Amino acid sequence: MKQLYYVANFVLALMSITLALLDIGDVINIKVGMPAIINRDILLFFWVDYIARLTLAVDKKDFVKGNVFDLLAIIPVDSLFSVFRIARTVRLLKLLKVVRIFGLTGKIKNDVVRFLKTNGFIYMVLSAIAIILIGAGVYSAVEGINYGNALWWAVTTTTTVGYGDISPHSTVGKVIATVLMFVGIGLIGSVTSTLTTFFTIKDEKSEVEMVENRLLAIEQQVKELTTILREKG
Repeated sequence: MKQLYYVANFVLALMSITLALLDIGDVINIKVGMPAIINRDILLFFWVDYIARLTLAVDKKDFVKGNVFDLLAIIPVDSLFSVFRIARTVRLLKLLKVVRIFGLTGKIKNDVVRFLKTNGFIYMVLSAIAIILIGAGVYSAVEGINYGNALWWAVTTTTTVGYGDISPHSTVGKVIATVLMFVGIGLIGSVTSTLTTFFTIKDEKSEVEMVENRLLAIEQQVKELTTILREKG
């Protein structure tokens, strides 16, 4: 259940960032139609999440300080927009959306960093990128095509998509293709195992934090009882 919550939180944050960017670029309008409904529901989810965590937090002040990005992410841009009736309202709205994007980015930044560090996944990604770039360069030379097309071929081969629009004809090209296929298989397997480990560790950390919060609450109650007993004694 907690894993589903973490996944939903991450995915909804990415969706919200995408909607805000598309709206700023005038590709969509998040004040009308389906984009407005999606944006409103995502914002409502984050509001409920923030208030629930704030309510459960033992130290409310520390919670607010430690979750500034979460607070920025739930700024009700459209509501603030409707309050102002001045000539530069549109500019103000875009500024507030940028602030919200900044908040959402900060909200998921730590999760992204932790994910890349899990199981040394970042090294796997960097190695795969290096192999793809080098493989594309060698492929370009031996197959006599430009680097852009070679890079496209390397990426489609590594991801096991393989459109077939470009294919190796030389022995060296086929060897490179084989290497990239194995790299792609390994990368996909690594993503799966890293996701599992990441959310398992996050669950364990969440449970530890809950226990710590309970212990702090008990400690506070003990202090209050001790004070009362001393006053009565």
